[in-house]
Amino acid sequence: MREDPAHILLEDEALTDGLSDEEAETLLSWLLELAHEATPAQLSHLRRLGHEITRLSRDYGVPVEDLIGLVELAWGEADPMGLQA
Repeated sequence: MREDPAHILLEDEALTDGLSDEEAETLLSWLLELAHEATPAQLSHLRRLGHEITRLSRDYGVPVEDLIGLVELAWGEADPMGLQA
């Protein structure tokens, strides 16, 4: 039986270490949305991605929402912000 993805993500305290409560909530909400349909291997990648987003936000002061937007842009799931034809 597969472990609940929400439990795996919420149990990982380091996943949001150093983020404000608002940014931690934004990151966890986004990851949980993606995790519901993820395979165990994909869930592992999502956790690593979450850790990297946290590190970049904490170390360089980049807002979590902007980093999520960049990931979605790279995945082709978002329109480039600020660019108009």
